[in-house]
Amino acid sequence: MDFERFKKTQSRVLKLIENSFNKNRLVHAYLFEGAKGTLKIEAAYYLASLLMCTGENKPCMECTECKRILSGEHPRIYYVEASGDSIRKDQIDDLIFEFSRKGLESGTRVFIIKDIDKATPSAANSLLKFIEETKEGIYGIMTTENLAGVLSTIISRSQVVSFFKVKEEDLINEYQSNGVDLETSRVLSTITNDTLEGMALYNEGTVQEIMKLVKACNKAICDEDSPYLAFYENAKVLMDDWNNKKLHQMFLDLLIVITNDRIYKTLGQDERIIFCDEINDYDDNSDYHKIFRQVETMVSFKQRLRYNINLETMYVEMFIEVSK
Repeated sequence: MDFERFKKTQSRVLKLIENSFNKNRLVHAYLFEGAKGTLKIEAAYYLASLLMCTGENKPCMECTECKRILSGEHPRIYYVEASGDSIRKDQIDDLIFEFSRKGLESGTRVFIIKDIDKATPSAANSLLKFIEETKEGIYGIMTTENLAGVLSTIISRSQVVSFFKVKEEDLINEYQSNGVDLETSRVLSTITNDTLEGMALYNEGTVQEIMKLVKACNKAICDEDSPYLAFYENAKVLMDDWNNKKLHQMFLDLLIVITNDRIYKTLGQDERIIFCDEINDYDDNSDYHKIFRQVETMVSFKQRLRYNINLETMYVEMFIEVSK
């Protein structure tokens, strides 16, 4: 558990949790909501540590209770996450059964549910009934990246705590401290707010390959060559896993980013450029309105990824449109 990073990047949430604990104002159901990578699970375990720590300065991170939490092996913490694409009713039934039993150890008990928005309707309704009947000494912490997808009655019976995205500057600094070059660090900060996910993409080489593809397509568009030919010649990273729509979304997202960079160049806003290694290749006098239309075209085609479409045909059509 990266408690130190949680403290650094979510100081407002940290203060709220600690003030509520110190003033004995904790509620029995929390809903932590925010973008991926905002350390909601770390915050949940930090709150559990406050509740269970036996040290003087809570959480001490030294007592037996804290060490068990840090190792992920505390018997009075029950963790639930989606099985496949959803949290099923039987998973909630197991949670309820576990909390109905008299545990081998006495003391506060905590359940943590990741991505509660993925709960099926029957699972959500079972959980709601459990929350309404929660006994003393039981605390529930749920997390979500999609507050709109959470059952409204669960929201109304929980204290919602919002987590803010980590600042782009902090993300870039963290990537660079791990040996990532400046341009790739800036690109990763636009892809994900989760540096662990970003470093995984970097270490496996995925982001570098997609950046190479994006740059080739962008150069062809700028030079009024054939962007589809540039795409075809450099798209091995996509072709190796052609049906992976996450990779296609990353490619289109970064193609939009690098096209926006050209807009920033024409506006004299060089500090906002993400693909900073390309900055000297941009034309200060480019047609702003034409570039803006290209961005609009890319965004409209990116939306098609939500549907079952022929991707090859989509790219042909998109590159024809942006080349006009």
